[in-house]
Amino acid sequence: MLNHVKKLLIIFATMCLVNCTETTNNSHSYLSKSKSILNDTEYRNVFSMITDSISLWVRNKLWSVESEYTYSYKLDSLLCFNKKGDRFISCSHLYMNIDDANSDGLKAFYGEKINSKWYFFTGDYTVIPRSMVKGHDVTKPLSYEQLHEIALKEVYSGYLDDNGEINEEWFTKQFENVGWCADCKTKEDYQMSRLKGVGVKWLNRDTTQPIQPLNKTSIP
Repeated sequence: MLNHVKKLLIIFATMCLVNCTETTNNSHSYLSKSKSILNDTEYRNVFSMITDSISLWVRNKLWSVESEYTYSYKLDSLLCFNKKGDRFISCSHLYMNIDDANSDGLKAFYGEKINSKWYFFTGDYTVIPRSMVKGHDVTKPLSYEQLHEIALKEVYSGYLDDNGEINEEWFTKQFENVGWCADCKTKEDYQMSRLKGVGVKWLNRDTTQPIQPLNKTSIP
């Protein structure tokens, strides 16, 4: 994991889910806008790459994905791309399938193409109390659909501006902030900082064990 500051964001139980019709419309708008940047084939290729990468990290129990190898998880189907198609933001759904659990979670994931190659990075973790979903049995994990609706508000909100266009300022704030690198000034500085961390994250595991590959080619 890179020098990205991890924050534990608590969504209070008094919150309510946004209107289902509104979130469905947002989901379609976000996906449609994102796929207008990358065609469907390219979109699916990038989705496959990040899925493979997370699977590889989980298989090798990297510390940055400790929650993913501890609990059940699923990558959200939505990848929000910027105008150039060289950055995206997504998240994983974390299902706390353990006794006495009363919350689930969302973890942000970032992708950036640097020197013509995609790299993926972990972001903030958000705790989602099940009690915030009216009528839900708190002894059972939230569904994919429920967490996706919450992600539209808590992770993806800000992707489009008031005119329905991609908000580049949102990406800049997400990718270029002191959480990644306190001394960085330019986009290139932040990219260099992230690249330096690629190897570091592989040291944050049980290094007495050999790296376990997937059965298919994956990127770091």
